[in-house]
Amino acid sequence: MKEIIKQKTFNSLTSFKRDTEHSMEVVAVINDVTYINDSKSTSPRLAAESINSIDAELILIIGGDDSKNDYSWFTFTNYYNIRTVVYYGRRIAEIKNVFKQHVMLIVVDNLESAVEVSKTKALPNQAVLFTPACSSNDAFDNYKNRGNTFKELVLKEQAEETKGS
Repeated sequence: MKEIIKQKTFNSLTSFKRDTEHSMEVVAVINDVTYINDSKSTSPRLAAESINSIDAELILIIGGDDSKNDYSWFTFTNYYNIRTVVYYGRRIAEIKNVFKQHVMLIVVDNLESAVEVSKTKALPNQAVLFTPACSSNDAFDNYKNRGNTFKELVLKEQAEETKGS
């Protein structure tokens, strides 16, 4: 599998190397699409760093319980590699303002729908990056629960693909 996650330094104070569970965690590769769990990215700054660290075209899943986050961090994002943004949450107006000029935006009701839509949009050699950019208090106890749910949904998709082969 081609290495798609780059190690990168974003400024002199922080080195981008997150190798814990729920932080740039490769969950599965299904039909040559890499699914990455970055549920620990609970702010737009962390999400932007994660987006910029991927060397592949992306289907981006963001959303959750947004506490008036500052989405200006996404202005530092490499839009060239984002093909589609799948969003669930309450701040759709702000998200539209950030992404509408750059990429396709699809709004869904929940994480399960987001995974399903991302599966239909992703092409071989692309990555689905789940990097919420906000807290998980809407439908989940914490980022770990949210990340585990994402992983379960992806692994369910992988099992269904394996059955169908």
